[in-house]
Amino acid sequence: MTRRWIAAGLLALVAGLNRPTSATLIAAVCLAALVALLRRTDGTGRPLAAMALAPLGLFGYVGWVSWRLGDWGGYFKLQRGAWLHFFDWGQHNATVMRGILLGRDDDLFAALVPDLLAALIVMALPILIVLLVRLRPPAVLMVHTLLTIATVLGNQQMFCNVARFLLPAFPLFIPLAIALSRLRRPALVTVLGTCALASGWFAGFAMFELGGAP
Repeated sequence: MTRRWIAAGLLALVAGLNRPTSATLIAAVCLAALVALLRRTDGTGRPLAAMALAPLGLFGYVGWVSWRLGDWGGYFKLQRGAWLHFFDWGQHNATVMRGILLGRDDDLFAALVPDLLAALIVMALPILIVLLVRLRPPAVLMVHTLLTIATVLGNQQMFCNVARFLLPAFPLFIPLAIALSRLRRPALVTVLGTCALASGWFAGFAMFELGGAP
């Protein structure tokens, strides 16, 4: 958004070395660079450099894992075989959501409390998206946010992980942050304090009851 193309490309490269879900960030950087090229606002060299740099980390990450496994599709086979993570166009998540709404337990890795919280977050997504769109954010933020949501909801995974995997879609919190900024101090302290207590409770619940981090 600040048109520092080389920095954007390098940061996307580093993100790609960390986790393949960085594909949403890479797509956003490449789209912003493409728009700059079409509008000829920053020349051609730096936007092209950003587009070239951004995916290198992701390609390197997936390529290295595949090379170590001796199979060019090794990373994706590992995800599917070890963690049952694969893109199924949202079929699994839809099944789990339907089960939760009907009072059934259809998750392969059911965890009542985290699953209920994840379901509430998923149901809140349309509202948060509409509130964000009304602010008319830069296209790069919308692309990153929507692709992140599509990637998370389109993949089979432990449903309780949905909330954690949606954290990169942070622009959804911008409307909430604006609303909080308008509160008087006592109300703001009450809201943030309640959220902090709830967050602390859930962290303790995940650590000591679930034995992991959903």
